[in-house]
Amino acid sequence: MTTNTQVYASTLNEALNKTAYATLIESLGTTLNDRKDRFDKSDIIEQSLEVYTNGRLKWVDDIGRDHHDTETGYDLEFKYVADGLFTKKGKTPKKVVKVKLKNSLGANKGTTISDPADYYMIGQQDAIAIISFKEVEPFLVGVADGIEAHIPFEELTFMFKPTDVSVQETVQLNYKQIKADAQRKLIEGVLSHD
Repeated sequence: MTTNTQVYASTLNEALNKTAYATLIESLGTTLNDRKDRFDKSDIIEQSLEVYTNGRLKWVDDIGRDHHDTETGYDLEFKYVADGLFTKKGKTPKKVVKVKLKNSLGANKGTTISDPADYYMIGQQDAIAIISFKEVEPFLVGVADGIEAHIPFEELTFMFKPTDVSVQETVQLNYKQIKADAQRKLIEGVLSHD
C-alpha cells in the first residue's frame, strides 16, 4: 500500500457515516440475495455511499466505475462481498481477499482491464477497504467468466474495520414492498392521464 492510498482512505473515513452504512447493510440482511434482487441490492449499497458521504462520492453507475469523488476527481469501483474481508465468526482477517473486478459474460479474455478505475473499494457489512489500480494490478487473475483480484489482506488499506463501527438498532426495511408500491404507482399513473 502506498502513502497516497493511506491518506486517501483516511479522508474517506472522515467523510463516511460508517454507522449509517453498517446499519443499512444489517437492516437489509439477506432480503435481497435472490437472483432477481441482487442488482437492486447493489444499487442501494452503492447509492448509500453518496448519501452517507454527503455527496462527496457521487454515484455515477458507469461501466468500470461506480463513484466519482467530487473533491479529488478520482473514479472508484465498489465491490460488495458479504464476509469477504473478515470472517463472520471472530471477525478474523481473510488471508486472501477474492473479488471479481470484471465480468466478461463468457470466455475469459485475459487479465487486462481497459480504462480501470483509480481505486477499488471492497466492502462487507462492517468494513470497507480501498486499493489503487496500480496496487491491485499484480493480483489480477483470469477466471472462466472474467477477472478476479486475489489480494493478500495486508495489501489492502482500510477506511474502517469491524472494530471501528457499531450497528445502531436495525431499521425494518421492506424494500420489496416499497418497490412493489412504486411499480403499482407507476402503472396506475397511466390511468390518470387517460
